[in-house]
Amino acid sequence: MLKPLNISAAAAVGIFSFVIAGSANAQQWINTTQQATPVSTTQQVEPDNWNYTVGGGIGYAPTYEGSDEYDALPVPVLNVEYKDGLFFANVRNGIGSYPLRGENYKVGASIGYAPGREEDEDEKNLRGMGDVEASATANLLAEYDFGFAQLNGKVTTAASGDYGTTAEVNLGSRYPLSEKIIMSGSVGTVWADEEHMKNRFGVSGVQSAASGYSQYEAESGVKSVGFSVGATYLLTDRWNANLTFRGDKLMSKAADSPVVKDDFVPAVFLTTSYKF
Repeated sequence: MLKPLNISAAAAVGIFSFVIAGSANAQQWINTTQQATPVSTTQQVEPDNWNYTVGGGIGYAPTYEGSDEYDALPVPVLNVEYKDGLFFANVRNGIGSYPLRGENYKVGASIGYAPGREEDEDEKNLRGMGDVEASATANLLAEYDFGFAQLNGKVTTAASGDYGTTAEVNLGSRYPLSEKIIMSGSVGTVWADEEHMKNRFGVSGVQSAASGYSQYEAESGVKSVGFSVGATYLLTDRWNANLTFRGDKLMSKAADSPVVKDDFVPAVFLTTSYKF
């Protein structure tokens, strides 16, 4: 059953994050291509320090990590960037800066937002489990560009709410099949602390009595491993369309939770965006 405007925590974090990452990677390739175009010696082009990307689309994903119920949901694409990340604002990482930068790397920090999880998002599977509170977050970020691939790391901890702390590493690459089509892919893993695991996969005594699930202790550890594959079509110099499939496999204590009905978490989405 589709509930088009019901945006769950898993869908929002997983899908929104990858939309921004995929669009940014494609746009970086576009920028590199444009910068490599020869410029007449009689006409100097000033670099544009500000970049803006806006757009949106639709996604289809489980109502929460581990659910066997699915939702259609709107997917926003928003990215503002100044001087290659000296300042940025986007859905994935929030508002922040990469003040430490070299030829192939960037290190920075940001403040962001992690959505929670409401019991009525999936009344079939979450009845009696209560809500998981949304969180303001602080993030440490790092990127290293190998040329043919990019390594990204992110540590996220809650400044408020129930998010806890996670650390993720992703290795991604993109390849232009033609002047119009760019293929992309990535693999990665997420580690989560005990608070994050307990709030999303644990079952307390009170929750057990209300839901019928057995009590369950979810300890810290590797929460998931995943991959993504996507294709970006450059409609014009400024418009592009992106189709992406993402799959995450819940691991160990997360996968064994009684609230997890399917330990494979797939998501597919289609977006379009415009670069100013």
